[in-house]
Amino acid sequence: MTTDLIRQALAQRGAAEFFMDRWKQLTRREQQVAALVCLDYTNHQIAARLSIAPDTVKSHVHNLLAKFDLHRKADLRVALSGWDFSAWE
Repeated sequence: MTTDLIRQALAQRGAAEFFMDRWKQLTRREQQVAALVCLDYTNHQIAARLSIAPDTVKSHVHNLLAKFDLHRKADLRVALSGWDFSAWE
């Protein structure tokens, strides 16, 4: 039981380090889009907020998911769920 808990904690720490390393490699705009995705903004809301086209947001989201090795925006929200994005609002 204790060994399982330690393994789980190490896996979570490894995932956190992986996502932080990926975050640091993002452009400023990609970070903005990722933060707003995690704050549950829609692509259209993100586009309006950042004064960019919705298709540009879609491209950024596609690139983000590839960089984080994820498949859906919901996966990104889960992966970064413990992060505080309140400053991005």
